[in-house]
Amino acid sequence: MGNKKILVVDDNRTITDMVQDMLRSSPYSCITANSGRECLDLVKDQEFDLILLDMAMPEMSGLDVLVKLREHNMARQNKAKVVLFTASPMYSEMDLKIINEGYGAIERVKKPFTQTELLALLKKHLG
Repeated sequence: MGNKKILVVDDNRTITDMVQDMLRSSPYSCITANSGRECLDLVKDQEFDLILLDMAMPEMSGLDVLVKLREHNMARQNKAKVVLFTASPMYSEMDLKIINEGYGAIERVKKPFTQTELLALLKKHLG
C-alpha cells in the first residue's frame, strides 16, 4: 500500500484535527488545510493520493475548490481523488453525480463519521 498521502480540507480546525488524530496510527499520512485557498496552495506544491474536501466553507466553498482544481487540471496532474464531506443534506445523490461527472469528485461522505468509516473509505479508494 505504501504511505498514501491524504489532504483534509475543512474550515473547522476541530474537524481537521479530529481526522488527523483518526489517521495517526493508520498507514496514511495526513496534511490539513483550513481554507480552500490553503488547499489550492498545497496541491500546487505537493502530491496527494486523496483530498477529503468540505463543501461548506466561507470565502471559497468545496465546489469553488473543485472548479479551480479542474480549471488548472491540478487534481489530475496530482492524481488525487477527491471525496466530498459535508454535514449538509443539501447535496443529493443526483447533485453528487453531476459534481462527479463535471468536476471529478468520486464520493460524498456525511459528517459526522467514525474512524472505522473513514478508514473503510480510504481503503476502498486507495487500497
